[in-house]
Amino acid sequence: MRRLSVLSCLLLLGLVGCDFFVPNTPVTPTNTGDNIYVGNGNNTYLAGFGVSSSGALSVLSGSPYNNGVAAQSVTVTPANTFLYAGTTAGIYGYAINSNGSISIVNSGTAVAQDMVATQMQVDSTGNYLLASGIGTAVQAQAIGIYQINTTTGLLTALIGSPLALYTGSATSPTVVTPTGLLITPNNSYVYVSLSTLGVQVLTLGTGGALSTGAAPTLLAPLSTSTSPADYGLASDPKTAFLFLAEINTGLREFSIGANGALSEVSGSPYAVGTGPTGVILDPTGTYVYVANKGSNNISAFTLTATSGKLTAISGSPFASGGQLPIAMINDNSKAFLAVINSGANGSSGNSDLQLFKFDTTTAGKLDAVSTATTGTDPTNPQSVAATH
Repeated sequence: MRRLSVLSCLLLLGLVGCDFFVPNTPVTPTNTGDNIYVGNGNNTYLAGFGVSSSGALSVLSGSPYNNGVAAQSVTVTPANTFLYAGTTAGIYGYAINSNGSISIVNSGTAVAQDMVATQMQVDSTGNYLLASGIGTAVQAQAIGIYQINTTTGLLTALIGSPLALYTGSATSPTVVTPTGLLITPNNSYVYVSLSTLGVQVLTLGTGGALSTGAAPTLLAPLSTSTSPADYGLASDPKTAFLFLAEINTGLREFSIGANGALSEVSGSPYAVGTGPTGVILDPTGTYVYVANKGSNNISAFTLTATSGKLTAISGSPFASGGQLPIAMINDNSKAFLAVINSGANGSSGNSDLQLFKFDTTTAGKLDAVSTATTGTDPTNPQSVAATH
């Protein structure tokens, strides 16, 4: 009955929040393999790779996997038991086998069909999947919350899902495709990038109760830049700061306050390369990396945890290993960082997937280790996920 009360009060638009308790303890992985999964945009395949202790990439058994529809987003559960692929035909689920290979669930039928999910993330408890994108019924930006059956991987949409997101003027709404989604490490806040509309701030109750509050709280793009648009989001492990890759502006940094409120940090925005789209921190929260789609490189900074000050790392920016880098992920061992390059790669020096290690001499520097193709180029990778 306790769980039913959770389901009945989640996700209503304008809901202030429900008072209940669900344990907020992060899940301990049950599968321990070090694997990376890439969704291609130019074909219907998902590519899977194993990562060795030295950083070598090996193709997983059966890879690439034909999903039938191109994956715009992918995510892995904290227990490393399931992978989800968001497509124009809904969300598909896969069981992750002990050798890292994946097997489709639900007899190949989508496990959710009410969202075109362009961004997805599972909360730290492993019980809920958030998917931002376009709601198929309303044909506008929305966010869905699904309860995960941790045995079968099937999804159950909660009451009120999908939850409508900000569209600007009520009389003349602006439909945009969400470009970023972040559940903060403390499982308390959700930030959704809405391109030219800015970043919407939502709050999470314990265990996953999503709320917009009485009215949408929005961080607008920096008005002094030319045609700014918000993309990648990241936070440090302590949920003290939010990092935002904003095209035509740079890297913006905010301190996170009560109810997820954001205050821009002194020194922000920071100059990066052209077309910043992806941002990530290393597992320790010491270094910040920005994928610059327009300049084919990665800007790198050291984060001062007390003040939030960022300092450029020696040698930054680092070549991304391919064309049009858009997203990055830390591997399961926490020793490597992977970037996907979404351009027409395949020629010499241009790789779909580039793996870096953290330099042992220059703190935060990225050293290229290995590369992989995610299929017959041009594959145009669009999303990446890894075991935890």
